[in-house]
Amino acid sequence: MKNSLLILFSIIQGHLWAQDIIINTKKDSIYANIEEIGLEDVKYKRSDLNDSPIYFIHKKEVLKIIYSNGVEESFSNNEINEISLQETKDFIVEYINKYGYEEDSFKSHYKAVFEGNYLRLIELKKNSNEEKNMGILYDFSNVYKFQRVSRRSDQLAYVNIFVSILKNEKRNTWDKHKLIMRVSSPEKADSILNALKHLNKLLTDSKKGNSKF
Repeated sequence: MKNSLLILFSIIQGHLWAQDIIINTKKDSIYANIEEIGLEDVKYKRSDLNDSPIYFIHKKEVLKIIYSNGVEESFSNNEINEISLQETKDFIVEYINKYGYEEDSFKSHYKAVFEGNYLRLIELKKNSNEEKNMGILYDFSNVYKFQRVSRRSDQLAYVNIFVSILKNEKRNTWDKHKLIMRVSSPEKADSILNALKHLNKLLTDSKKGNSKF
């Protein structure tokens, strides 16, 4: 299960392997350098082409990947569904607490905690573990839009998500809000975004399952 989490939420860089082999569901071999494995697609460059463009293949079309070091990774259509809600929450908390910051600088970390299925992001004081405020409570069962990670450099990226937040606790009123999170690595930003997408899927699927006539 730990391997599935890494596959689902983490980015694999092509330079780690000289040449990988993608076996698709038709049993065809694609000789490639893996650029990244996302939530739905595998991004790669063809190793038999100089200055190859980037290609995409849907994960549902991938049977397995054989990396140049001999490690094989099998893919299953049910793989994503095997990642539990609690494992997803734990991953999100760990990665945001390590790599997530408020949008303006790398001096103020975010502290992530779950309250039931709601995610609270608390801004910490600059260069400190002391909480600056009570933070904002997010409802990731109600996401308006996931934007692509904004990559600024090898050490700076932004996660941008339009999501519902608790506006007034006494009245239990919620409002649309744009979450902008500064992340110290584009790869880690992709991982956080993918995990939050999976959280949204799990929560919305749960709502559908609880609906009654």
